Amino acid sequence: MAQVSLFRQLLSAAGLGGGLSWVPASTGSDAAAHAKYRPDIDGLRAVAVLPVLFYHFGISLAPGGFVGVDIFFVISGYLITSLISAEMHEGTYSIRNFYVRRARRIFPALFVMCAVTALFVLLFCLPSDAKRFSSSLAAATLFGSNIYFYLTADYFAAAAETQPLLHTWSLAVEEQFYIVFPLILLLVRRCFGQRERQIMVVLALLSLGLSIWLVRTDQAGAFYLLHSRAWELLLGALLALGSFPAVRSRLSAGALGILGLALIAGSVLLYRETMPFPGLAALAPCVGAGLLIHTGKDASLLSARALSLAPVRFIGLISYSLYLWHWPIDVIARYFAFWYGWDPELKVYKLALLAVSFAAAILSWHFVEKPFRQRPYRLGSTAALSTSAATMALLVVAAGLVYPLSQRFWQMPESAERVLATLDYRPTNAERSCFLGPKTNDFRFFNQAGCLALSDTKENWLLIGDSQAADLWAGLSGVNPEINLMQGTASGCKPLLDLEGERRCTDLMRFLFADFIPKHRFDTILLSARWGSGNIADVRKTANALKPYAGRVVVLGPRVEYKQDLPWLLAASILKHDPSVVDRSRLGKQKQTDRLFADQLRQDGIGYVSLYAALCPEGRCRVTDKDGLPLAFDYGHLTASGSTFVAQQIKRSGAL
Repeated sequence: MAQVSLFRQLLSAAGLGGGLSWVPASTGSDAAAHAKYRPDIDGLRAVAVLPVLFYHFGISLAPGGFVGVDIFFVISGYLITSLISAEMHEGTYSIRNFYVRRARRIFPALFVMCAVTALFVLLFCLPSDAKRFSSSLAAATLFGSNIYFYLTADYFAAAAETQPLLHTWSLAVEEQFYIVFPLILLLVRRCFGQRERQIMVVLALLSLGLSIWLVRTDQAGAFYLLHSRAWELLLGALLALGSFPAVRSRLSAGALGILGLALIAGSVLLYRETMPFPGLAALAPCVGAGLLIHTGKDASLLSARALSLAPVRFIGLISYSLYLWHWPIDVIARYFAFWYGWDPELKVYKLALLAVSFAAAILSWHFVEKPFRQRPYRLGSTAALSTSAATMALLVVAAGLVYPLSQRFWQMPESAERVLATLDYRPTNAERSCFLGPKTNDFRFFNQAGCLALSDTKENWLLIGDSQAADLWAGLSGVNPEINLMQGTASGCKPLLDLEGERRCTDLMRFLFADFIPKHRFDTILLSARWGSGNIADVRKTANALKPYAGRVVVLGPRVEYKQDLPWLLAASILKHDPSVVDRSRLGKQKQTDRLFADQLRQDGIGYVSLYAALCPEGRCRVTDKDGLPLAFDYGHLTASGSTFVAQQIKRSGAL
């Protein structure tokens, strides 16, 4: 009974227990006298935010939970455009007032989250993490984090789970949109009033076309940048502008509402992070959200009633704070899990993350969001803008101080600083000149003449695979100068027949397997990738198919990998005075896959080289080179010295 009473108090405090007033979307604006409250839209925000949380926390209920952000974009486009359009129609619209409302709605909770996260990073994260965080803090404060993360979206950059402000990219997209959209709408309405809807449709279609094209040529750009995401916000805007005909039949409206829920549910349940996204794939969740918004005007429909349930609405009400806090909580929790030996895969750990996120969201909503939008901290227009500017300036200054303060706080030993410096290692152009990464996501960038040049005087070897093949090239070619080692590699690209995936990969493999290889004869073909146990059948099929074109086909097996970046683990082991830190963080599945590959491939007469054995001679894994620097600069990609070490081990063993 006490729990029920508490829940009712929360609903009452939220305005959900009695008479309801206008509550803006998580990315919307404040009340407008003419605005009509839509309880179903509050519920739709809950439908958007919960899959995001489940996805980020690794809860299997929502493998495609990342589509929640797309749903938010549609909601935001609808609510903001509804408000702007109504004010323009009444002649009361003011760009200044619009930005003041945005500042009151967005800035307080965001800035508090940024400040608290900065404190946690300073106290609990190593200086290398603080260094990366400082740049992202400045970008998030200035609403440029989508551009920042796009520019730093190197295939070998720090993993997403170490970036506490990564999720602010979506806020940056929205704020950039709302800097230009009101001006565009005002201009179009004044100059082309009769064609307003048609122009907005054209802009939305152009953005969608760009998104579809960028998914195949620059997926990071398609994901992060405004011009690829604008169509999602414009879809909501078109709904607000009445661009879609009203559904007269209640039966049809009900069916469309159910279809909207089904499209969202299907996306959340069936989508995977490996699929090209957004592009065409984003249509399903966005159209689903659009259908729910369009039909939800009839509050008696089943879909609208389901979304209007009080508990669902309450989650929607706190969804902005919930979105803001859940990701930094997850990232910081990973550090606690490491230092204190918690297992992040336990259900109780994931449930704890959900509980803490909801608690933080409720506190943020009650003590930050509401007081700054209403009383007692609601500021006048001039004070709101000047205070926002001053706070932004302070956070930018703080961003510049986080890294030096972290260095002083931790007082890192010189040995730890040396290994941490390896986190900034990036392969040279010579090492990656024949490697197609996300920023060169097109086979046209592949240098066929230079990377696949055959020799008349040396043995011709061909190395095919992903980034874990590419980093072997420097060592294998350096240790074996008597061979001509050609290379065809691309990020995330396993060298398999009938492969599906990124265009850079499929085009490269199609060229190699169907064109280049059948026209030549090789002494050795090497297949290398980040293999999993599920790849064994396809590897056997591919290797057997290549036998007629080479003296031998050799598969290079999986290598040692770690739960976190190896340099970070080595530094942590120094700080904790615990040499076993690295061993405890080594993943076990690679060793099992290595044994499976060795048994299965040798039965088929296919050559096999165990990279796991090369890195772990006599059962003890080597982690540093002769100078004491890590052999890998992240979870498993080799440095040049690491590549040389592995190649020397292979040569000594006579495996090749």
